[in-house]
Amino acid sequence: MALVTEYVRLLVGFVLCLLLIVFHHRRRNRNTAITSWPVVGMLPGLLHNVPRFHDFMAEVVTKSGGTFEFIGPCFGADMDFIITSDPLNVQHILNKNFANYPKGPELKEILEPLGDGILNADSELWRLQRKMFQLWNGRQSKFDVISRTIQQKVADALIPFLDHVSETGIQVDIQEAFKWIISLDNALLLVFGFDLTSNSIKFPDVAEYRKAFRCVPEEMFLRNVVPVSFWRLQRWLQVGGGGRLRRASKMVDEFMYRCISQKREELRRRSESKKDQYEDSNADMMTVYLKDEKENLYSDKFLKDVALNLVSAALDTLTVAFAWFLWLVATHPSVETKLVEEMKENLPMKDGNYCGLLGVDDLNKLVYLQATIYESLRLYPPVPFNHKTAAEEDVLPSGHRVKRKKRVLINFYAMGRMEEIWGKDCLEFKPERWISERGGFVYVPSHKFAAFNTGPRTCLGKEMALIQLKVVAIAVLRGYRLQVVEGHPISPQLAIAAHIKQGLKVQVSKRCA
Repeated sequence: MALVTEYVRLLVGFVLCLLLIVFHHRRRNRNTAITSWPVVGMLPGLLHNVPRFHDFMAEVVTKSGGTFEFIGPCFGADMDFIITSDPLNVQHILNKNFANYPKGPELKEILEPLGDGILNADSELWRLQRKMFQLWNGRQSKFDVISRTIQQKVADALIPFLDHVSETGIQVDIQEAFKWIISLDNALLLVFGFDLTSNSIKFPDVAEYRKAFRCVPEEMFLRNVVPVSFWRLQRWLQVGGGGRLRRASKMVDEFMYRCISQKREELRRRSESKKDQYEDSNADMMTVYLKDEKENLYSDKFLKDVALNLVSAALDTLTVAFAWFLWLVATHPSVETKLVEEMKENLPMKDGNYCGLLGVDDLNKLVYLQATIYESLRLYPPVPFNHKTAAEEDVLPSGHRVKRKKRVLINFYAMGRMEEIWGKDCLEFKPERWISERGGFVYVPSHKFAAFNTGPRTCLGKEMALIQLKVVAIAVLRGYRLQVVEGHPISPQLAIAAHIKQGLKVQVSKRCA
């Protein structure tokens, strides 16, 4: 009996000590953005807020003055990191001290399905791919070619789809439809010169490939918010996220290898028939790589990584940007009215209808459209985070010390919601903030508006993306009205590219002239 009494006393003492520790930590952390608990650190707060991860992290950073040090569990020191949305820190990390903040081996492992592609590469591999992209992107009249290409794809695929949906009155997930009707086909056209809707190339199990393209970025992002040891174990055992990622990556790789094989065969046939005369402005990216190839300089593995990064970037970022743009415009009728009026005033018309292909000069006249796109990107950047690792110890302009090999997350999503940058109306959707009193477009430094990144890694496809967004926006808004289904939930997805998690369910109707 005495022994039982002693055990009870010990248990009560343990519970009291635990309560005192919890009380002490709650009191010490009551003014902080997120509580740091004994042993588990800030992980419970992070996991509790996973359903609203992006907004939660934006709140944490804002409450902390723009920079916050996250403390992971003691059994997962790899989860310690600094997260910042301070423009001076962003400029320091991505520009002024760029050399000290590479992607790092940790991120390369997290994003292993991307291999040695430009989104995941550092040093010489990154410089090589940047140079090759600039070689392709700098060709004469390239932007007009891009404009014509996307307009043709819109006319052949998107418009018939919207006509069908409007006539039948059915509800449709416009984000999902856009991704597979426009984004994937357009990405493959630019990277490989292939049109999946033609008879030139056939891929069985297209639905399975689509699932794989959707799965890979989701699983890669989750590796950022769980202990490394956990996802490494899943990868080793091929269970859970580790198993899903491996299966999806295998399918995506197979897709890329088939495209490369098809492109090599196409170039071989053209060479044998002495018709290997690609017009410079029309050559796709992979043709540029293969024509530059000397003595098989590039392996199929390297070409696969290059192609996968380019297709993934074009597929996801364009889809995300357009989906959020459509949602914001559809829920702000006054903005929609101004956009339609601007198009009527500035685009070529005949008998009350738009006519002819639009060139870059036509698109540049639409200042309010560009302002609306930028405002959408401010609030919902397609890639909400940028991940860096300090090569050497550093001190940020905010005064925070960054240890060697410390991970730093730049929160672009939070930057768009900072009152210090955008004013008290920072949470409002207000395209007018991008237009000067004289009607010109307002320039905002890229370290404050970083939707296209900043510094040496500024998005090379920025102008190309803007052209495509404008063309598709014109095609949709000039001919149709989109009404978001009442009660449909809207929130950003927890993934590398922040799609609308539940999709964008809309009803489509024809716009009266």
